[in-house]
Amino acid sequence: MKQDVATAIDELRRAFPDTSVWSEQDSEGGAYVILEDVDIGSRYAPTSTWIGGHVTALYPYADIYPLFMDASVRRVDGVEFVAPVTLGHEFAGRSAIQISRANNHTQHFPQTALAKFLKVIHFLEHLQ
Repeated sequence: MKQDVATAIDELRRAFPDTSVWSEQDSEGGAYVILEDVDIGSRYAPTSTWIGGHVTALYPYADIYPLFMDASVRRVDGVEFVAPVTLGHEFAGRSAIQISRANNHTQHFPQTALAKFLKVIHFLEHLQ
């Protein structure tokens, strides 16, 4: 695993001290990462989920895109998810919901892994 990727995972561990952070190296210097038991708020059932993504070997000059969460998450208001949140995916062998929040300016404005995960959590907390 490249040092930038390992550093990103360490930053996630420090930022989420009450959350288990799982990672597995890919074969190219990157890693698959999952944060377990992330609080996404009372608008969802369950109120916490895992959130994961692939930090590629090109990090920090490649976006961590997309991120995923457990396929069992539902909105408590009964509204179905629609793009950019889509059902029917898989991540790291888990059934998943894909959350598409791209950083189209990664080459000029790199985004840390921590910032990306926080961005997606914030997005979920404020999803209409």
